[in-house]
Amino acid sequence: MAGIDNMIRQIEDEAKAVCDDVTSKARAKAEAIVADAKAEAERIAAGSKRKTAAKVADIEKRGESSAALEERKVALYTKQSIIGDMLNKGLATAKNLPDDEYFELILKMIAKNSQPNDGVISFGQKDLDRLPQNFIAKINSVSKGKLTLSDKAAAIDAGFILSYGGIEENCSFDAIFMSEADNLSDRAGKLLF
Repeated sequence: MAGIDNMIRQIEDEAKAVCDDVTSKARAKAEAIVADAKAEAERIAAGSKRKTAAKVADIEKRGESSAALEERKVALYTKQSIIGDMLNKGLATAKNLPDDEYFELILKMIAKNSQPNDGVISFGQKDLDRLPQNFIAKINSVSKGKLTLSDKAAAIDAGFILSYGGIEENCSFDAIFMSEADNLSDRAGKLLF
């Protein structure tokens, strides 16, 4: 798992660099907006200082407020984009683990998600083609109930589907990442920012 930690650290470093660059650009844009507002205020002030003093202050205040709002919007968009990219990379990393690590993760997921009933487990075609020897026996050694392998491939590319009677539990990586998206985004945001 050290490889995954290194990949996560690399993703975090890349995300921080991108965020710093975008924040710097947003700050420069904000400074340009403030400078434009001040230039406009000075032009107005040259005409009639007494009359325009209130207008100058208002224009500067609106310019600073507008610049601050723009900077916050850009920073928020950048953070959301970085977190989304990080989650997508994490999903891709999980899907492309070496076979031994991948199927070890599958066993942990079965231990966590199985029910104490007899059921059926379905894998996508890619996983069916590379199932390790005696994997069903390993599955049943960690499962809370007896699971049999479905004779049909599931329409998923990673993970599995558990069926108990007419009830299915989608444990595909895509479904898990989607159901945990908010939680993962919050955790990634705390790590990065």
